Amino acid sequence: MKKKKFVFFCLLSFFALSACSNTNDESQNKEQDESRLTAENDKPRGSTKEEGDTDSEEASVDMDNVTVADAQLSFIFSYDDVEHLMRDSGLSVEGEVVATENYVLMDEEVGFGSPFTKLTFKVNQVLSGDSSLEGLEITILEGGGYITAEQDGMKDKFADLTEEELKETSFVIYNGHRPSVKGDILVAFLAKGSSETGFEYYSFIGAYQSKFEYDENSKKYVRPSENYDEWVAGVNTRAERSDIEELIQIEEDINDEVTKLVEEAE
Repeated sequence: MKKKKFVFFCLLSFFALSACSNTNDESQNKEQDESRLTAENDKPRGSTKEEGDTDSEEASVDMDNVTVADAQLSFIFSYDDVEHLMRDSGLSVEGEVVATENYVLMDEEVGFGSPFTKLTFKVNQVLSGDSSLEGLEITILEGGGYITAEQDGMKDKFADLTEEELKETSFVIYNGHRPSVKGDILVAFLAKGSSETGFEYYSFIGAYQSKFEYDENSKKYVRPSENYDEWVAGVNTRAERSDIEELIQIEEDINDEVTKLVEEAE
């Protein structure tokens, strides 16, 4: 597929993801209207279907037609402590992803969709919010997943595309962070979904900023973060190194806070 198609895909999917996210403070968590796309020859597992149709992650797609698309998001507001995560989320929980499905949310007005991963999440502990959810399963829509060129509106934009090209599939990740998979144990800070999907769901506030995955080695809940090792390797001044070290410390502190929050709730 031509490069111009992928760039168009990234921009549209990004805008739809921003519109679909729901938080208690929209102005703080709105992503900027900028994105960048890079494609790599990778072959993830999964399937892609139309809006409302879902498939388990174990189902297969034509892997020769799948390309990983890394969309770069920027945030106006960064969550640097648990206090702000608790404040802006209506629900914070600890639990396990017990199933995933691919989901494309179609916007009929504009003629394109946005890729999501639909998580079935078993709530082990409610850290804040509705305590009656403890022990139950909830649905979380997480940004990122599989989408075909046709679902992304390319048929209307590029009339010369063949049926084969329209079936080409992208696996979208944001800032290098994959969507959750079955078996992931997470702490999630969530807001109630507001889009017309036909089912009730929650979404992560501030995208992956509010998702902490349990790390068996460190025994901590760890948030996806930037590759700070690469950043440090590329610095030229002591001031730059100090800034990166400050960011690393922020991540370590918030991971410790979330881990402590779970331990105290047990």
